[in-house]
Amino acid sequence: MININKVISASALVVLSSSSFASVLTPNANNKLTALTHANIIVAPGEVIENATLLVENDRIKAIIKDNDFPKSALEIDLTGYTIYPGFIDPYTQYGIDYSYPETKKTKPIYHNDRIGGNASNDAIHAEKEWFNYIKPSNKSAKTWINNGFTSVQSAKLDGIFRGRGVSLSLDKDIPNKVIYQARGHQFMSFNKGSSKQDYPGSLMGSIALIRQTLSDAKWYNENYKKPGTISQPNEIEFNAAFEKLANLGKQQVIFETDNLNNQLRAARELAEFNLTPTIVGTGSEYSRIDEIKALNYSIILPLKFPDAPNVADSDAAKDVELAELRHWERAASNPAALAKADIPFAFTMSGSNKKGFLKELRKAIKAGLSKQDALAALTTNPAEMANISDIAGKLKPGYKADFVISKGDLFENGKIYSVWLQGNETQLLDRSYDKLIGDYQLTLNQIDFDFGLEKSKKLDATLASGEQQVDLDKLKYNDERLTFIADLSEAGYQGVTRFVLWLDGNELTGRMETADGTQHPVTAKRIKLEKGSDSKPTEIVKDKKAKASYVSKLTYPNVAYGLDSLPTQETVLIKNVTVWTSEKSGILKNTDVIIEDGKIEEIGQGLNAPRNATVIDGTGKHLTAGIVDEHSHIAVNGGVNEATHAVTSEVRIGDVLNPNDINIYRALAGGVTTVQLLHGSANPIGGQAQTIKLRWGDTAEQLKFKEANPSIKFALGENVKQTHWGDKFSRRFPKSRMGVDALFRETMDATLEYEKAQKDYDDLRRSSKRKIVAPRKDYRLEAISQVINGKRDVHIHSYVASEILMFLKVADTYGFTVKAFTHILEGYKVADEMAKHGTTASTFSDWWAYKFEVYDAIPQNTCLMTKKGVLTSVNSDDREMMRRLNQEAAKSMFYCDMSEIDAWNMVTINPAKQLGVDKYVGSIKEGKQADLALWSHNPLSVYAKAEKVWVDGKRYFDIEKDKQKQQQVADERQALIQKILTSGTKMKPKSAAPLFKEPEWHCDTLFHAWDSKHKHNHNHSH
Repeated sequence: MININKVISASALVVLSSSSFASVLTPNANNKLTALTHANIIVAPGEVIENATLLVENDRIKAIIKDNDFPKSALEIDLTGYTIYPGFIDPYTQYGIDYSYPETKKTKPIYHNDRIGGNASNDAIHAEKEWFNYIKPSNKSAKTWINNGFTSVQSAKLDGIFRGRGVSLSLDKDIPNKVIYQARGHQFMSFNKGSSKQDYPGSLMGSIALIRQTLSDAKWYNENYKKPGTISQPNEIEFNAAFEKLANLGKQQVIFETDNLNNQLRAARELAEFNLTPTIVGTGSEYSRIDEIKALNYSIILPLKFPDAPNVADSDAAKDVELAELRHWERAASNPAALAKADIPFAFTMSGSNKKGFLKELRKAIKAGLSKQDALAALTTNPAEMANISDIAGKLKPGYKADFVISKGDLFENGKIYSVWLQGNETQLLDRSYDKLIGDYQLTLNQIDFDFGLEKSKKLDATLASGEQQVDLDKLKYNDERLTFIADLSEAGYQGVTRFVLWLDGNELTGRMETADGTQHPVTAKRIKLEKGSDSKPTEIVKDKKAKASYVSKLTYPNVAYGLDSLPTQETVLIKNVTVWTSEKSGILKNTDVIIEDGKIEEIGQGLNAPRNATVIDGTGKHLTAGIVDEHSHIAVNGGVNEATHAVTSEVRIGDVLNPNDINIYRALAGGVTTVQLLHGSANPIGGQAQTIKLRWGDTAEQLKFKEANPSIKFALGENVKQTHWGDKFSRRFPKSRMGVDALFRETMDATLEYEKAQKDYDDLRRSSKRKIVAPRKDYRLEAISQVINGKRDVHIHSYVASEILMFLKVADTYGFTVKAFTHILEGYKVADEMAKHGTTASTFSDWWAYKFEVYDAIPQNTCLMTKKGVLTSVNSDDREMMRRLNQEAAKSMFYCDMSEIDAWNMVTINPAKQLGVDKYVGSIKEGKQADLALWSHNPLSVYAKAEKVWVDGKRYFDIEKDKQKQQQVADERQALIQKILTSGTKMKPKSAAPLFKEPEWHCDTLFHAWDSKHKHNHNHSH
């Protein structure tokens, strides 16, 4: 009988009872007791028992027995020399889902989906789906996971933005009722609308806005739908199955798929708005922003696929390979180790991994510093938690499912998987019967010593050699522990073909050899070495030493060319004898000193004393200005600048899609620019909310935001919003005429006033009634317009034609708000009196004209004429290249219409600062203002002027001398990485697999259908 004191952990009595009950519902075909003896058992990461028995009954682990004293009734399988691992778990798959969304032929715009069974109004929302309802196990599909040691997965249909609740299940071949471990798992999500043919959303920021509105609606719905004692609104709340299933999202938790690191971080921030912490499917570049990930406190599911080296053998092709790609090639394998070092929980997934080379990639990660213990946790205990099955899987303990892997050797080095057990059923991958045979032997024939080697991969192979002499073997077979083959041993003195019959006897092969004349000779082959790796100890997984990898590449902020080795700190600086362009009433001050301290302009004067520890800069012959402010730009944006699918998209936010990695931030700093307003495009009359940023190169997306700036929004007039000249593909929706644009503005404003009235009526009723009143649903689209009407959000409106400018001034007057700025406004000179009377401003181009029909009346004297009429005017870029020379764009008005140099310079400093509501902080040089400054080599309005040093918040983000050093450092690092690739013998491919999403150049009217199946970009450039 089994000794209870020899059994690890507690009795499995309760588990066996539940298993017996289950068998009443479904017949159990595996009603047996199996003892896997003399094995090295890895119970869990860091917990190993050597030479022990794993006792399995039916589909559960019954016990772990230390001294192999197992019940005699059990079927014994001797696993001497083998290791048993817990079965691996994949927390992110689409395995076994027998369902496809209906196909829809899209021949025209689709604004609404079919409402079936209480579904959501947007076809990318499938939150009501519970995927256990569609489970149909597939032996063929399961092989991919089983061959890599996986025994269970978490699965969902990976389609849409809200994808429904996943299901965790075994990979065993059985009916769904028996393989399902956790029927209702996590809610799966992404930014990708998938198969939805509905137009909205058509951009990344649209997807984020849809998520925000959906989560808000679900909260409202579940607080108010048919609650007892509640007075509903006049229109009864409609049943919504998707919202209902999002009721307890905090308990369900979220698995969120992303395709790049910026999206990963923004997904975590978006869900944090609703007190949700997701588990995010990563991309492999997390190492470059570990601190930011750590601060957001989410877990990660990692694919294991490291990039091939980019093709640098061709020196011309190598010029197109970005430094970031080279860096990622070198460091990608170190990503799991970096996460482990930062204590960020993570698990591995086959999704997006190299499926045939999964273990090979895993071993690369271990060579790059990942400990074997952390690797095992990422395959077992961590994904078990993420799949909600940690009480039955991820470890080898009594009561847990009999899901495990049998290997020979260390799987994290060179071991092989021999079989995978699924719910107590073995799937054999390699035949263990060969293992005792495999190895190297010494065979002596006719006083000649031969090395006799036996090995097996897909088939049994043998070699027989003495010194350099190789003997040909043929007809090799091993059946019923009997090895037979024939050989030509003429070199050993035997004539003709010799036949061998051998049996394994302990560590020897014994048998006979029959020569050509029929004479039989006894043969003995003594083993001299076991199969390579067969004697490796499993305790290495507990006591392993982390590998140390050496790197040529740098890690910078951001991790691209010209990134910073460390973020700049605030300086104390005295700039002496410089010409100061104040952009204030004091004008231009010669031979003046300026002190910067604690991020502010501390003092302006002559003969100033340097503060303690100050850096002193001789400004003789140089010019100091406020940093340039650009009212209109589209740099540093991910996933589209237009949500062009609806005519009104005021709910979307540029601030949701900031890209801190954009090299144009650094390039703009080199042109003296420090503050930029990032605007939504001009594809719809009412676009999205804008975001003003400071060019804090190297900081995070959130740290780029200029939080003191006025909230603003992009409106638009003209050809772009009508889309009538964009072809049938784009001409999809109302309005299609300029009078239709006017009507749309008024209709939206009226709807907003009704929305505000409903809110007020609710507040009044709530105060006067003792009964519960249903609150109006929060509408993010109308909330933004309400802020416009109430003067809490500024309107910057794309405009060209005078008649439309006058039209919108009337709209603004009707609804009681002041237009902050008309941008582009190339016919502003025609209506400058009306603009001045309204109190609006203008931000225009210096000399763009005739690039489309509605700008034929543009003139380069526009800036001067508007300025003379009292309209505050600025010059903007709307172009990443022009942004770098806005100083020269301002100077053009001096040439075209004799504008003074002070007025010209104000058009790129204090005037746009006023338009963005930041003139209290930046835009001029004044004591107490933020130290956003540029030091120029010449008069800043000269074509010879170069920005030598640029400060933001008193931190030096650009220095022309350091830039020269960086250019050399980048070149040196590139060459070192190229040499490493060329000398490593690694495979090169024309295109790198680096997860670096390369954005196109955004313009006002660039359309980007970000989430189609092939990530196609649709461009239409007419500004």
